[in-house]
Amino acid sequence: MSALFRLRKTGRRLISDSKGFSSIVGAVFAVLVMISLISTVFVWSLSQNTLYNNTVTQTRQADLDRSNEKTVVLNTTYTPYNNSNVNVYAQIQNIGSSSIQFITVWLYMSNSTPWTNYNFSSLVNANVQGGSTFTLNVNLTATGVNSNSTYSISSWLITARGNTVALQRTIVFANNIIVSQTTQGIGALMMDFQNFTCYKVKQSGPSYYLDFSSETTGYTVKKSDAPVAFRVILTDLDTQNRNINLSLHSEFFSIFPSTGGNYKAATWYIVNVDPATGVILTPFNSQILNCSSATSVYFASKSEGSFTTVDSNDMFLGTCPINLALVGTIGTSPFGQNIPFVSIYVS
Repeated sequence: MSALFRLRKTGRRLISDSKGFSSIVGAVFAVLVMISLISTVFVWSLSQNTLYNNTVTQTRQADLDRSNEKTVVLNTTYTPYNNSNVNVYAQIQNIGSSSIQFITVWLYMSNSTPWTNYNFSSLVNANVQGGSTFTLNVNLTATGVNSNSTYSISSWLITARGNTVALQRTIVFANNIIVSQTTQGIGALMMDFQNFTCYKVKQSGPSYYLDFSSETTGYTVKKSDAPVAFRVILTDLDTQNRNINLSLHSEFFSIFPSTGGNYKAATWYIVNVDPATGVILTPFNSQILNCSSATSVYFASKSEGSFTTVDSNDMFLGTCPINLALVGTIGTSPFGQNIPFVSIYVS
């Protein structure tokens, strides 16, 4: 009873003592305020962390989507007209899995004065699904185009994800004949040395196909990746505007020096490839190079006219020169040209 009495007495004392009671109330409120502030800061930190993680995820996804955009420019032509306009025509194939939206095309022209001329045009309804081909056909104003001058022309496309797709760079005379400064003295064909690529060759059932996702530069090749195929982009610059038809005897061959002073060779023959699936089509039909158009040409077979894989045993290690020995017809006349300006390193 005495303990209960003392407890009641203490309680009455605290209640009657206004200073002691206010201190307790103040302490309770202070604790509540601290808890409220800590909770607010904690919730705010969680929300900011969530926003940060969402932003990082979106950024990474955007980078991944941008890196998955893969294209092949099949044809490009420039046609000046009316002394102030240029028609830009190109076929761009989406060889990736995701769709691509082209939003802008840019044009750059320069003549020997020199002077420069930039212009661009926005594109609408330029969405290309994976495996599909987009045909660009647009007219751009190029102020000051002189019908008596020669122009170096470049153009490129901008995608909605921020990638740049370069179209064929060429030289256009006012009479619309497209020529190359370097090939005038050595032949009608020009090779695009910046877009020389290599692919792994894989098998699906009885068919062989190029794995477009394995695309790498053709200048460095791993022997362990064999069998491989090479793609070169050739442009017919014949001044008589004749098309070139490459025959099955056209080949891509390498020469490896040996310690004995002899030479060892590995050869890839020309093949037809389905541009949508990468499937190697047999037997070889023909490869037509339309005048003034850039064309992808593939070399993958160990044998003429049909398809046999070029295995690792057929390849040798080291640095070697590459030759494109191209034969066929130009118009109705026989044609032959050798392009020797490439070297590769096999590791």
